[in-house]
Amino acid sequence: MNRRKLYPEHLVERLAVGTFDRLLNMLFARPVQVVALVFFTVSLVGALALSFPAASEGGEPVRFVDAWFTAVSALCITGLTVSDVATRWSGFGETVILVLVQLGGLGIMSASVLIVAMFSRTMGFGIRRGLAAENSGITPGNVRPLLRLIIGFTFAVEAALAAWLLVWLWAGYGFAPGEALRHALFMAVASFNNAGMTLWPDNLVGFRSDWLFLVPIMAAIVAGSIGYPVYRDLWTQRGWRRISLHGRLTLLGFAILLVGGAIMFIILEWENAATMAAMAPHEHVLNGIFLSVTTRTAGFNTVDTAALTDQSLMLISFLMFVGGGSAGTGGGIKVGTAMIVLLLVWSEIRGKPDVEAFGRRIGEHNQRRAISVIILGAMLVMGLGYLLVALSPHLAARDVMFEAMSAFSTTGLSTGITGQFTDPGKYLLIFLMFVGRVGPITLFAALASRRRPVYYHYPKEEVLIG
Repeated sequence: MNRRKLYPEHLVERLAVGTFDRLLNMLFARPVQVVALVFFTVSLVGALALSFPAASEGGEPVRFVDAWFTAVSALCITGLTVSDVATRWSGFGETVILVLVQLGGLGIMSASVLIVAMFSRTMGFGIRRGLAAENSGITPGNVRPLLRLIIGFTFAVEAALAAWLLVWLWAGYGFAPGEALRHALFMAVASFNNAGMTLWPDNLVGFRSDWLFLVPIMAAIVAGSIGYPVYRDLWTQRGWRRISLHGRLTLLGFAILLVGGAIMFIILEWENAATMAAMAPHEHVLNGIFLSVTTRTAGFNTVDTAALTDQSLMLISFLMFVGGGSAGTGGGIKVGTAMIVLLLVWSEIRGKPDVEAFGRRIGEHNQRRAISVIILGAMLVMGLGYLLVALSPHLAARDVMFEAMSAFSTTGLSTGITGQFTDPGKYLLIFLMFVGRVGPITLFAALASRRRPVYYHYPKEEVLIG
């Protein structure tokens, strides 16, 4: 029997590989814990970088709470800022923010897919399957194609938008080439990743009548927030009837919310002198559509958010809470979640035992998960929102609750009070942004013990409802 002679370098290599495998098994046995830990660690690294004097415009160190708030807002692609990005941060600071936005935009799913693709030769099948189970149906067999789709599509959209904005800012607005490139790159990354940050002090108010500027940005926002599973369906199935139920529910929900939201904003703000009353009709339509798109999780604004009517702010809160599509750059409870609950209610009204859509039945596990996400999200926003109100007696309760909803949904819209919160209030907003990005179910599952099989059931008894 021939045995391969192991030289010292071979022993070291084998020992290193064995240790690495054990570390991977420890780390990736519970992927939800890894996702939360990675996001938390990267946010601290980003806060450290933004705390350096070189990151601020004036060369002075930034307080840690403000640096961490900005880092979490960028990584969680929220867009809330305690101060203006253009005037507070230097070129180095803006670069750090841009990198954090890009990392956050690639998101939980793409990060997990990247891990699987990079270490597939050393990972066991069980680890790859465990990672896939937590990320919208990814399986070991489709990891690599999906990774290529995520990265390729992300950078393709960002590059196309950056090229167009570069040309338009240079030729249409007279920006110097270097300045136009700086703004175009930042806007392209922030738009696709739904971050809501710009390098202009008034956000996008100066472009509120420019269709050629706002329409491409809206297209990038929608492209990023729909979610990669839908694109995978569109690419592989290529037909409405062949798309998965998740894809059809997401696309239908997007269409309803975008069209319905635009019509409502146009009506609600038509006579508001502080926002749209003085606009030409075509500008009114443009800004109504833009509001409907950006309030879903992007957070850009072409009008003063604080000047919107109370009815519009309530509508924005609803749209922010719903958010974008699963495994996309948007936040909120997700469109698919809201659609499942609406279908559940409709089935109860019709007296049908099953929840159905497009000739398919939605399982009870999906129904329970959707209800849990909505309830957990509402409890977090209401509970921490009321706590924020108590900690901020100098701020209007309406504005504080709006800020809490914006943080949880990772939207970034604000009535202008973000910088006025006390340090405890800022830490609460950081927690809301973190939970909103990682996800209530994901975060709480990471903290909970492993679910154990149940070998018995208690007797069933009906409870009166209503």
